[in-house]
Amino acid sequence: MLKNVYLFMWEEKYLLDQEINRRTSNFVQKFGRDSLFVYNMENWDEVSASQSIFWWWLFSQKKLTIVYGVPLDNSKWNTFKIAQIEWFIDNFVKKEWKIPQDNLLVFVSNKPDKRSKFFKFLKGNANIKEFKFLSDGELRKYIKSNFVDIEIQDDAVDYLINKVGNELYRVSSEIDKLKMYCKQNDLHVVDANMIEDITFGFTEKDVFKFLKIMLKDKDRAFNYLEKTKNQWINRNAFSGGLYWGLKVYIILYFFAEKWIRDMNQIAQETWLNPFILKQNQKYMDIIFQNWIQLQNMYKKLVETEVDIKSGKKGEEFFWLSVKSVIEKFKL
Repeated sequence: MLKNVYLFMWEEKYLLDQEINRRTSNFVQKFGRDSLFVYNMENWDEVSASQSIFWWWLFSQKKLTIVYGVPLDNSKWNTFKIAQIEWFIDNFVKKEWKIPQDNLLVFVSNKPDKRSKFFKFLKGNANIKEFKFLSDGELRKYIKSNFVDIEIQDDAVDYLINKVGNELYRVSSEIDKLKMYCKQNDLHVVDANMIEDITFGFTEKDVFKFLKIMLKDKDRAFNYLEKTKNQWINRNAFSGGLYWGLKVYIILYFFAEKWIRDMNQIAQETWLNPFILKQNQKYMDIIFQNWIQLQNMYKKLVETEVDIKSGKKGEEFFWLSVKSVIEKFKL
């Protein structure tokens, strides 16, 4: 059993991120930022990853290495190819007993292929932790537990879930907003009326509303960004929505490149909502015209997220980064 090797599998990304943030923050606080190594599809280097895990003589301190997307999973967003990680996996299995005890290694996979040899290896040798969606009861308990010294009525809990949804990034953002409103106005009870007035349901519709504005009018896009930021919307919720929306555009582009424009066929192959695909198909000309900028925006979001989570940049950097990319669009 490899006590210092973990596999994190997730459905609810908020819970996963909370766990990783807690671990990385504690680790960096104790051993410094140079002790943290993070690898994903964007910065993957199998030699560097192997060095951070096995080559203990290159380092004089404890290390935490996090590898996203391995083992390969069934998520449609994981673009890792087996050829990219095959050498790393083979090397890891052969040398697993040589992992220094001072080194912690975390593999993170959304929906790992449980038939793969590497998953079976980890299942038998590593610590497995799953971050599943909360049940209705757990979600209600989570909401109530976040209101310390403030009463939230049962019907208000139900209304909050119905309006915002059950995705914890969005739920947590709206809870913070409600608590801030109560504090500023010396209120101690949250009811359905307050939720109606204060909370903001950032939905798929909102994501594509912004993207449509972004591809048509830069000034309106900048105003929308500023309004969104000032409405206390959680950066993670907005960033996640924007990240997802851009992936829809990227998928549309790649299928169009193959002369596949049947939205039902694309929906079947990607598990995306065919209505969402059809609604955005009319923007294909603009998508093609700004393809490089859209790619850069997607890449910039990933890099910005890494910089913020590693502590290199603050939250404000996200909004500035999005604005800087939009300025380069050709409209």
